[in-house]
Amino acid sequence: MKMTIKDIASRAKVSTATVSNVLTKKKFVSPELSQRVMDVIKETNYSPNIYARSLKINKSYRIGVHVPDITNPFFSEIVKYIHEAANRGGYQIELCISNDDAGEEKRLLDNFLVNGVDGVINIAPKMREEALNGYEGMPMVIVDRPAFPANNSMAFVYADNFLGAEAVADYFVKKKYRKFLCFMGSVDEIPNARKRLDGFVSGLKRGGFGEEDCRIYFGDFSFDSGYALMEKFLAAGWESGGRYGAFVGSDIMAWGAIEALKTHKLKVPRDIGIIGYDNIYFSNFIFPKLTTVENPTKELGMHAIRLILEAIGENKRLAGISEVLQASLVIRSSC
Repeated sequence: MKMTIKDIASRAKVSTATVSNVLTKKKFVSPELSQRVMDVIKETNYSPNIYARSLKINKSYRIGVHVPDITNPFFSEIVKYIHEAANRGGYQIELCISNDDAGEEKRLLDNFLVNGVDGVINIAPKMREEALNGYEGMPMVIVDRPAFPANNSMAFVYADNFLGAEAVADYFVKKKYRKFLCFMGSVDEIPNARKRLDGFVSGLKRGGFGEEDCRIYFGDFSFDSGYALMEKFLAAGWESGGRYGAFVGSDIMAWGAIEALKTHKLKVPRDIGIIGYDNIYFSNFIFPKLTTVENPTKELGMHAIRLILEAIGENKRLAGISEVLQASLVIRSSC
């Protein structure tokens, strides 16, 4: 027979109100009584009826999570940490994928709004600022996108992509590279791509190099794009320019660039040094191991879920809060 809150109260020798307060944390319960209730819950494997509870207090205990591409390990790692923390807080996540399409992203946000999720964590959205600001009233934490003027229901969590990319340029200069290459995603559609490009160019200028010293190619943050852009660069006759240091705007893109070099029997870093961005898990296992910028997935996820739970549980106004994390260079053997 399924345990009820009355059964838990009876076994713990407390009132049903005390059990409810232990579960919801809405009112103070002494540590002794809390422990007594939790011991009974653990012994009986009790699971509260989240749906009945949600109707009673007008909460769904569901958080909408949007990602542009679930096949990218960077995004899936962030979701993992969000999911774990949400479960600990008694919430479920509804994960939706837009496949890098701003129109589909809007449809998903509209569905979140209609279906009554308590809040939204929106990872790397491509929608325009004014469109995102149209969702005022629905708590939303935007992850992995620089802050912009926002409504009172929105907050931001992101790493400093400009400084991360500047560190790439600094390292290339320190390693005595004199010619540079940059493969980047669309700077018109992806704010982080613009920050990474600007940071890299800024770092090169600080090291005494000009625009003529860096060849820039644009694609998307995919393996195929990295491969194709490296092929394009090699076809233009790279030998005449000397040894290049290549900053590739994402790890997956960098994997493609490295595979293209291998196809041409070129060695990394002997012929071309490669530095990626994100430090996703498998970048430590490819050959050669990828030097890259750590984009802190755990911290991004944990900060995002904390902010959204505070907004939901404590009715806090997010009001354009920005939490900026630090990116750091991870030195391996590709550069």
